[in-house]
Amino acid sequence: MRRQFNEAELYMDIAYRKFCRKECEKWLNSVLGKSADITDDIAEMYLKWFNDVLASKKQELLKMIFNFDVKAEKISICNLKRNKNVKLTWEPLGSRYSARGNHIQFPVLEEYTRADILRMNSYICWNLLMDGLTAPLLTPRRGRRRFGEPVYLPASRTGFMLTYSQLLSNSLQTSFSVYSDESEGGLTQPYIDFLQLITLLDSKKTVKNQKINRITSFIEQNMTRGAFSIQKDFVPVIKYIPEGSQTELPLYVTSSVVSEISPILLILKSDIKFNTIIIEEPEAHLHPVLQKKMAQVVIQLMNSGVPVWITTHSDTILQHINNMLKLNALPDKQDLMEKYHYTESDLLQSDHVCMYQFNSENHNTTITPLEKTQYGFVVPTFNNALQALVDEVYAFQEEETDTEEME
Repeated sequence: MRRQFNEAELYMDIAYRKFCRKECEKWLNSVLGKSADITDDIAEMYLKWFNDVLASKKQELLKMIFNFDVKAEKISICNLKRNKNVKLTWEPLGSRYSARGNHIQFPVLEEYTRADILRMNSYICWNLLMDGLTAPLLTPRRGRRRFGEPVYLPASRTGFMLTYSQLLSNSLQTSFSVYSDESEGGLTQPYIDFLQLITLLDSKKTVKNQKINRITSFIEQNMTRGAFSIQKDFVPVIKYIPEGSQTELPLYVTSSVVSEISPILLILKSDIKFNTIIIEEPEAHLHPVLQKKMAQVVIQLMNSGVPVWITTHSDTILQHINNMLKLNALPDKQDLMEKYHYTESDLLQSDHVCMYQFNSENHNTTITPLEKTQYGFVVPTFNNALQALVDEVYAFQEEETDTEEME
């Protein structure tokens, strides 16, 4: 039976006819119904196809993301490295596609139409390139989210949390057609995704993941000093309940600390399934003591199996990451962990974290991997700025001393 295409599949079909190298279709036809290893050569073949799609549709993609005509000379995925081998398998009695562990599995059909081949090739390509980061392609949605879709927390969280009810009334009516040439409101796609994520928040959800429960307890006890309640309505009504109180406060009368931290806490307590979490400026509105605790939350999330991406200007967060890398490498770490109240979930393994510096010059931005030493990551821009500040402190103190002596 021929399957009907949804909008995303039609988009892929156009790109497929125009750009897909015939090797992808030829290879899949050659292994229909047979187990096959997806070797590096095969993966490279699918990467070329995906980059052909990006080359063809880069302007449409950028317009959809930024809601603005952003120009790009080239968008591509480069230097793809796989950390596991993937095998293609077939299920005689299966009815759906699945990707688990090291296997991509399809059902066995009596006849495979070109639509089937396209659909399977799209699924293989997406899982080879996006595995562990985003939701599987062509899976059911809950609302506007797919199971496993990344969570993005923007830098302006407090502003969104205080105005989400007004913003949602407009954004929920927005259409996200990939063919749309018209502006879709005044926000970028990631901001709209974040607003729609708020509609899924549920303070009464039961979370079975004990690691996540320990993280939410840590946040409530050490950061927000209280909990949240959510009344489900056309838009959710979020209230804050301070520790030791039964009074429910609207977010707009709470501190910016509470409104800033509330999204990550509520997402975890709502048991929203995601493969990756991206947090812009996790240190925003936080005292250095709370910045350190936020760094602990990030590390605990990583150790619970969730990939975390952050962008930060905080030397406190950076130093805590370096401290946890160093502590984990010490032979006598147990004594120090007990003294400073850390557990294994607070430590970082060196091969589990990377850091990059974004450098802007002459209207161009370059991304440079930062050096990792036995003491952690070396960040010259932070170190130079801190050293310059220290130099000023010493200079001004000496000037004050000289003035006092002259008097």
